[in-house]
Formats: sequence, C-alpha cells, structure tokens
Amino acid sequence: MYSVHYALAVVNTIHQMLEAERRVLDVTTAGRLRVGIGYPNTYRVGMSSLAFQWAVELAASCGDTGVERFFADPGVNFGRTLESGAAIGDLDVLAWSCSFELDAAHLLSTLDAAGIPRRRNERDHRHPLLVMGGAVASINPLPLASAIDIFVLGSAELLWPPLLGLVREIADREHLLAELADRDGYFVPAHHLGADRRPIGKRRRIEKRDAQMSDPAMVPASHVITPHTEYSGRGLVEMSRGCPEKCRYCWVSYNYGRLRCYPTDAILERVERLRGMTDRVGFVATAVGDHPQLAEILEECRRRDLDVALSSLRIPAMRAEVLGPLADSGARSVTIAPETGTDELRRRLNKPITNAAILEAVDTALRCGIDNLKMYFIIGLPGETDDDVIGIANLLRQVQNMMVGLGRERGRVGTLHAGFNVLVPKPYTPYSREAMLSRKEARRRMQLVERGVTGVANLRIDRPAYRESLWQAYLSRGDCSAFTALETAASGCSLGELIADHRAEIEQSALNPVEGDPVWQFVTSAPVRRTEPTSSTDQPAERLRVKS
Repeated sequence: MYSVHYALAVVNTIHQMLEAERRVLDVTTAGRLRVGIGYPNTYRVGMSSLAFQWAVELAASCGDTGVERFFADPGVNFGRTLESGAAIGDLDVLAWSCSFELDAAHLLSTLDAAGIPRRRNERDHRHPLLVMGGAVASINPLPLASAIDIFVLGSAELLWPPLLGLVREIADREHLLAELADRDGYFVPAHHLGADRRPIGKRRRIEKRDAQMSDPAMVPASHVITPHTEYSGRGLVEMSRGCPEKCRYCWVSYNYGRLRCYPTDAILERVERLRGMTDRVGFVATAVGDHPQLAEILEECRRRDLDVALSSLRIPAMRAEVLGPLADSGARSVTIAPETGTDELRRRLNKPITNAAILEAVDTALRCGIDNLKMYFIIGLPGETDDDVIGIANLLRQVQNMMVGLGRERGRVGTLHAGFNVLVPKPYTPYSREAMLSRKEARRRMQLVERGVTGVANLRIDRPAYRESLWQAYLSRGDCSAFTALETAASGCSLGELIADHRAEIEQSALNPVEGDPVWQFVTSAPVRRTEPTSSTDQPAERLRVKS
C-alpha cells in the first residue's frame, strides 16, 4: 500500500511541476533519435542551471530528435524521464550537464535506479550511449572515465549538436567513438586511456571565439520559467564568457580565456523573449559587471519594468551607473568576493584590490539603494597568515559599521552575509599542486574570524563544509581509481562514512602537494598534434541501436 501511495504522490508532484512551467519554446519528445538530458541533482537545482536548460534547447534544435529531461531526484521519477515517464535505459543517448564534483556520485545513482550498468565495459548496444559535459568534464573527467562513453570538453554550442549529428549518421558504436576520438573537443576513454588507465596525449577544449560570441543564436538563455528553482520564476541570460582577471585559485579564469561579451542587441533579444513569460530576469556570467554596456542594458530593463538580478559583481564593477539602475529595478542585494582580508594577500592572488576600494564600492552600493550584501572568502590560500585571517574579521566589522550608519539614515539596516570556503586546489590553475588545509587548521582559522566579529549585529556567517571540500578536492585531482570511492558514495552512505572508508587515498591526494607529472593534466586549449586513436580494448565493436 505504501508503494501505491508513493507512486501516486510522485505522479502528482510531476504533474504540478509541469503545470507550473511556462515555456518560451516547445521541446518535442518525438524523434527517430531519443535523447535524455540529465542533471545529477534535484529538479530544483537542475532547472536553476542555465547550462542544463541550454543543453536541452540545443538538443531540441537538432532535426528528428526527441528530447526529455531526467534528474537524480527520487521525488520526480528517479530513473525515468520527467515528460513521459519513459525508462531512461530505453533512450538512445543519455547526456548529463555536471557543474559540481559533488554531484558526480548522483550520476551513478541515476544509472542504478534505471538498471543501467555503471561501468562502460559492462554495457553493450542494448544500453544508451552515455555523454557528460559541463565544467566537471573539463576540470577532471578521470574519476568518471570508467562510466562515461564520451566527455564533451568545452562549449556545448560547438560540440553537442555535432555529436548528436554523428550519432544519427554512424550506426556502429565503435566507429562512432573512433570518429569522435579523432576530433578536438571530446575525450573518449575507450580510445584515450592506455592500459595503465592514464591519458594518452593531450585533449583539446573548444571554446567560443569572437565570431561565435557575436551570433545572436549563441546567447544562452532560459527557455523554461518555473517557480520551483533557486531563482523562483526568474529567466536567466548569459552576458559573457571568460574573465578580465586571472585569480590564481580560479579554474574559470585560466580556462575560459579573456573576457568576451555578447552584443547588447542579442542580450536584449533574449530578454524580450523571456518577457512574454516573466517580468523577472537574471544576468549571469563570471564577470557580469564587466559588460561594457551593462548600464545601458539595466536601464533598458528598467524601462521595460523588469525585476533584474545579477549573479555577482567584480568589485571594480560596483559603480553608480550600474548599481543605480539595478536598485531601481528592485534589486536589494549584491554579491562580491574579496576572498581575503588584506591587500597584500589579495595582490598575491593576482586580485590587486585594496580594502579601501572594497569599502568605497560598498558605500556606493548602499547609497544607490542596495540594502543587503553577500561577501565570499577563502581560507587556506597559499601564504595565508593569521593576520590575513584576522583581516577578514576587521573588514567585515568595517562593512557592517557602514551598513548600520547609512541604514539608520534611511530607517532600515540590511544584513551582511559572509560565506566561507576552504581552498580546493583546481587543475590548470597556479595553485593546482598545493595542499588543502587540514580540518583542524581550517577550524582554527575560522575561530579567528568568529572571535573577531563577536557582537557584530546583522551578520550571518556560513562556515565551510570541510568534508565536502575534502571530497571535492579528491575528485578534482583524482585519477581513474577514484571511481571506486564514487561507487561507495553512490551506494547511499553518508559523507562521513565515505571519507572514513577511503580516508587513506582521499587525504593522501587532498592534503599533500602534488609532485611529478599529474595524471589529470591532459586537457588544453592549445592545438594538439594529431595522433591515430587507439583501439578500444574494453569491448568488441557493436551497433549503436536507435530504438524505435
């Protein structure tokens, strides 16, 4: 009886979710090629991801392709599609957009729920082709290389539709994998891993260049608006790619290239498309505040009576001509990332912004009508001293004093939100070989901050989740053997149990500097010399069955 009630509850939940969705375009589930686009987390998290929504729209633009969504969400038909309830194992292609290492185990849980073998060498032509894109695919695909058939390295706009085109054209799966293995932008483990499970040569990431950035069709934007997201009914539009800074801890800074902005007219076209479904718009990018026409875009949104939010602002972008229209459109909070508390350490991070400049930017925001402020910090940066950590507390006190002083003048005092993370060294950054802080030392440094802000009102502190950071650091720099730990995580154990079971390899990888030639350092943005792909040793040649 419980299972019947549960099934009815799931059906009702899905019906309510689909009824609440407002669509800018219709996506058909019918087509000769049946594709499932998945997100390895809940519906709420997945539908908040512009990358996920964009992957769905790109697949739907391919001819004769039926597209459905699925999530790692027991509340919405785990192992089945959202639209039709089809078993995802009956589809031809399953593709995940994965932005966070912590979601990797959910991908395996989804396979379990669908009865699909986790490992490539245990699957054959009866099973879907498994594809993964998103940041995790490019940061380090090795921990999932035992499961995924094809990793997409770079811009989905340039690599995802061509991949689906080849799937339709090449029926033989082994020939398909060989063809993709010989193209830039794809990592095919069956061809690119040697017998020692180490990558053979380099693989090239493909990113959009200026010509593609100027194409209005290349501007990612939401096509489904729903209240069941982190942004509750807000449509998202991407403003730019890349970043003008090269912060030494940031993978995006070093792998997405220089700042490249979409044309203003193309962005406003996307805004107008969304306006038929919502009056709430959000602009997202690594450096959203650095679009040269941001002030004009915000003013135009204000004229259209739109409620606008920005994902975050670089501190130099916190100017009155940006913050004024933002506040006029209804925004009451902005997010910045000072990272640390002293000018000197910030300079060594290659982020040469002074505390004085930060305080000036905060003053500008408050005087423009912004009430609340979010500030993000990293502890455990190379060369960090206690003075740098105490400097964070001092900076928070100064900011809160400003908020109280100006707030009293206008009769309301906002909230200061300080979020902390422990440094997770990322591949392809100058800090990629650094050791992560121990749990004991991370706790000690946070205590320095908390003692320094004792008694400060209207201050909310989010402490770092150390276990999550440790697990993330392990996956960021792990090799193919990390798949064993991912399988343990997918079994449903707690994070504490997982780390206890695999403590030796996790701590050895995360808490020590990397020596020698890192196995994960094989993805590059530079041209790669062509080599003949290796033959697959995992399984015999097989047909890629397009299911009817």
